[in-house]
Amino acid sequence: MKKEKKELIKKFKVVIEDLLDNYEEYTDEEKAQIKEIFQKVADLNAILDKYDIDVKLDWEEYSAAYCHFFGMMLY
Repeated sequence: MKKEKKELIKKFKVVIEDLLDNYEEYTDEEKAQIKEIFQKVADLNAILDKYDIDVKLDWEEYSAAYCHFFGMMLY
C-alpha cells in the first residue's frame, strides 16, 4: 500500500505540473476546466477528511503523567 500511495503522489505531481506548465496561454474555457477539476479534488478531500485523525495532546496531562512516572518536571 505504501508503494502504491507513493506512486500515486508522484504521478499526481507530474500531472499537476504538466497541467499548469503553460497556464497563461490557455483559453478561458481550458482554465475553467482545470479549476473545475481542482474544485472536484478539493471537494473529495473535504469528504475524506473524516479519515484524518487529529490527535490533540493535552500538555498539562502529559506533564503530570511524566512527573508521576519519572519524578521530574518538564519545562
